[in-house]
Amino acid sequence: MTAMPSGADPTGRRPTPGAPVDGWRRRWAGRARTLGDAARRRGRRFWAGAQPTLRHLWWTEEPATPVTTIDRRRPEPLVVPAQGQVYVFGVRATFTWSSETARPELFGWYVDYFQPQATQRLHRLAVRCAAEVPPHRPRDLLVALTAALAEHDPPPWAYARGDVTFTCEPDVTVHLDERVRRLLQPYWEQRIALECERDLARRRAEYAEERHRRDPPPPDAPERPPGSTGRAAARPAPPRRGPRPDAPAEMFMPLDPLLPPPTPRPAPGQRSHPPHAENPPPSPEP
Repeated sequence: MTAMPSGADPTGRRPTPGAPVDGWRRRWAGRARTLGDAARRRGRRFWAGAQPTLRHLWWTEEPATPVTTIDRRRPEPLVVPAQGQVYVFGVRATFTWSSETARPELFGWYVDYFQPQATQRLHRLAVRCAAEVPPHRPRDLLVALTAALAEHDPPPWAYARGDVTFTCEPDVTVHLDERVRRLLQPYWEQRIALECERDLARRRAEYAEERHRRDPPPPDAPERPPGSTGRAAARPAPPRRGPRPDAPAEMFMPLDPLLPPPTPRPAPGQRSHPPHAENPPPSPEP
């Protein structure tokens, strides 16, 4: 192995004749430091100028906005016994479920899990209210059930499982038992017919009163009783005015006598008599 002479360049280049080796290295080292410092300064200036632009291009993940998922369920009608425990009421309920924490793909599973609890909750309250309501008064049960919901168990109802929370709002309607409906049908038919007759009589009275105001009767006409529904009587014709006493028509005397009245026709099977015969001939005796 050949030894490298002292003072030789490790890169294999030969030093410039007459120049010391250490001075050449110092010059290149100083130039390299100067170029490096200039490059760093330019890099800092470039980075400071490009940073606002890069901030707009950076990917920033916005916080997730909570999404409310809503679903409505209508289970089978609830059957609650009415007063007397003979007939029943049908309570139909619509449950509105909503949640901001449940994932959409698991929302239906949670609703199926909480639905029996909400149904049992409403059924217990409806049984308590229907115990004192007659079976033919569904409106009274609806009023009582609505008041009980607002006073004792106001909606929305809250349900939770782990980190998932749900709210439920029931909407309730009450219906008659089918047996009670058949018993009440004749009564309501008669009541509707009576109300129709009453409305018809009232309309007739209003029409007659309006016609009386539009066409008032003459002062000498007999007064009609108020509210009369009969047909308005015909208005009497005013008396015909005759000629004055000194008029030429009153001083006119007819020259020809008045004609005699016509002779009445004989009945069938009888003979007619001459008009001027005072004593008719006697009929021949048999």
